Amino acid sequence: MNSKKSKIKTKVSSIFTSISSYLILLFQYVPATGIWFGIMSIPFVTYLTFFFQNPSILFYDIQFILGTYGVYIVFFGLFFYIYSLIYQITHRKQLMREGPYKYVRHPQYFAFIIITLGMTVITFQTSPIFEFPVSYENGFSILFFIWIGEVIAYILLGKIEEIALKSKYGDNFLEYRDSVAFIIPFLKIRITKIDKA
Repeated sequence: MNSKKSKIKTKVSSIFTSISSYLILLFQYVPATGIWFGIMSIPFVTYLTFFFQNPSILFYDIQFILGTYGVYIVFFGLFFYIYSLIYQITHRKQLMREGPYKYVRHPQYFAFIIITLGMTVITFQTSPIFEFPVSYENGFSILFFIWIGEVIAYILLGKIEEIALKSKYGDNFLEYRDSVAFIIPFLKIRITKIDKA
């Protein structure tokens, strides 16, 4: 009975962390041009509807977006995310050690961090519709801190996932964890608290 309860708990935790990783993107600031100078991505569908209904603004927006450095960072992150997702889908039911998992234990979170970094860089080249009323800094620093918060959220999700992976794969996961970087490729920071979990 206890083993069955543990499996259910692990499955629920896995589903929650998977959903949470996608929800974090909803809090990313998505820049826009034309008549809107910035929105959050929660009303992203509304933005896309407006974006494609006004062809005169569409050309200006595409020209602006392609002229920013951030869009290339977003494209790199998006490419890496798609590569990681395809690899994960084709290699399910095992501890993945090859492909993007050879360089980083959480390649999809790394891709999300890169994508949101690119979006943040794009916002630094736009003017927000609402200046944050912060007396000691400008509104862009708040957006940077939002991005830092997102990075921290992905780190926490990765740590939660690793607890589940340790219980599922045991010593095989610990060996893998010790040889591969956490979220940022080639940056190995050893934290042993997971061994006690």
